[in-house]
Amino acid sequence: MVKINFTENPIDIPNPDRGAYRGRWQFCDTPFGITPEVDHRVPVDAQSVLYHGRQMPPVEGDDIELTQFFNGEGQRANRPDPYMGGTGVAAMPSIAFMAFDLVNFSSNAFLSASDAFAFQKDEQFINEETGTPRTGKTMPMTPYALDYIRGLMQTVRDGDGVALVKFSYDGNGFNYIEPFKYPHLTLTEGLIHGPEPEGLCDVPGHTDKTWIEYHIHQLAPIFREFEDIIMCVKTGMIGAWGEQHSSPMSQDPAVYKMLLDAYLAAVPASRSLLTHAGGFLAWYNATYATNYTFHNIDNLPVPPPNSPEARFGFFNDSYAAGGADASDNGSLSEGAPMLVAAESDPGYDRDRILTWIHKQNNFLQGEGGLQPNEYSIMPNAIAEARRLRTTALNMRHGMYPTWQKFTITEAIDPVYAGRNGLEFFRDRMGYRLVLRAAQNNPQTEATTGKLEFKGAVQNVGFGNVINRKQVTVLLQAEAANDAVDAAGVASIRPIFSEATTLDARDWRTADDGNIHPNNTSAWRNFEFALPLSAFGDVPAGVYNVYLKINDPLEKSVNRRSIQFANHGIWNAELGANLVGQIEVVGCK
Repeated sequence: MVKINFTENPIDIPNPDRGAYRGRWQFCDTPFGITPEVDHRVPVDAQSVLYHGRQMPPVEGDDIELTQFFNGEGQRANRPDPYMGGTGVAAMPSIAFMAFDLVNFSSNAFLSASDAFAFQKDEQFINEETGTPRTGKTMPMTPYALDYIRGLMQTVRDGDGVALVKFSYDGNGFNYIEPFKYPHLTLTEGLIHGPEPEGLCDVPGHTDKTWIEYHIHQLAPIFREFEDIIMCVKTGMIGAWGEQHSSPMSQDPAVYKMLLDAYLAAVPASRSLLTHAGGFLAWYNATYATNYTFHNIDNLPVPPPNSPEARFGFFNDSYAAGGADASDNGSLSEGAPMLVAAESDPGYDRDRILTWIHKQNNFLQGEGGLQPNEYSIMPNAIAEARRLRTTALNMRHGMYPTWQKFTITEAIDPVYAGRNGLEFFRDRMGYRLVLRAAQNNPQTEATTGKLEFKGAVQNVGFGNVINRKQVTVLLQAEAANDAVDAAGVASIRPIFSEATTLDARDWRTADDGNIHPNNTSAWRNFEFALPLSAFGDVPAGVYNVYLKINDPLEKSVNRRSIQFANHGIWNAELGANLVGQIEVVGCK
């Protein structure tokens, strides 16, 4: 029989739906100031300028590439590698941040920073001297635009990652001034103009929709077409960068009911949606006739499985930045004032927000931040991440030396003792599954026998598996023979498969945060018994038993499968984990 190593291997494992992502953001010193790289600008037609910020070089694709975490220092454009991280800790991302800028489809969204500055001076949407527009044009997305989006989503499917999807009307932040980007100018921070298209759609048959609702309606077929590789959808659309702040629309509770209902209808029910706490509460109150505010958000009930409210996760655009009010530069408190009477206490409290996020048990996606404070400095950062169920962080945006310079102790985690905190955090984001026990019957009869299996998994991550995964058993012949597979193709080592009813979402992390290997109370036991006949005509012989854990809609043979964090049991060719061996005897 094969021997299974039930100990954790402390290495980076790029599993789907969790971990670091490259994002499209990093400080770059240019003649124009410190400039971020951000969203793909969706073109109107073949003549449209494809703009993604000042990328060096421009990037089209899924951004699944080994990358170091950023050290917070500016990267100069003339360096051979402007994306150099500087921390010495690298990760292979499993998430492609597919952010799309719909600036071309809103008459309120500026086409460039210079257009925005010019508007600020004369309040004209058209350059009076040249007659050229300074903004996009409110209209339906063109077939060319939709095909462009499909093309980039296909690059994700063709690769090894999943897509964290976002759409907005100001993906490059031209409608909002951040003075630090323009040190040669004297500027005041704030919104120049709300970027969202206004009014009702004029497309026949859809005049009951706002333009935002109509654009989401246009995206619905794409969400369904690429459901298999979508991790989650950031609801975006309103506010600068689609971060749901600053613009008048982003401070109107009624807008969140419209926006989030549109996304709930457009995005397949199997996928989560990300918003901020204020937006969620505005939607929840309007949907269920309640009156929750930040004063009592921690009293919200745990969302029932498969309910609309269970689909919502949280995005923090300044993760662990802290600040004077502990709101992470306003990310955690976003939307609080719109839920209470003017001039009254909005009720923000960090502990209450974290309690709500933990109960939601969904994805938490974070951008940078990490300013040294009590929330970001180890070991407090670990306790915070467990409460937040931190799932995904932008490795190009943040002061990651905060964690790099910390050494993990035996008391925190005996497996990572002696390693630095950034390595620990990299590997603990989202879920991380370690096979702790596996046993199956060593022999079975070919015609009437069963494969009987009992095992245990320990989730040693900050969060849990959120998207449903199909757990499939593979039987691969240990030795070569002349059998053929189900398609009649000759196979040197034939493989037989059968799905189980196991749900990987049941393999939850420890409620008390104790992920030590000896905490057997956090081991999640599972078992199954499958008749051998379910696998088809399995010839006599010895077979290795594998568990393949991937999305039920996955179209590839071995991509985007969950790898157990054990030594030596992963088979990349199969996209499956070795868990045992069985001998089939009899006449077959």
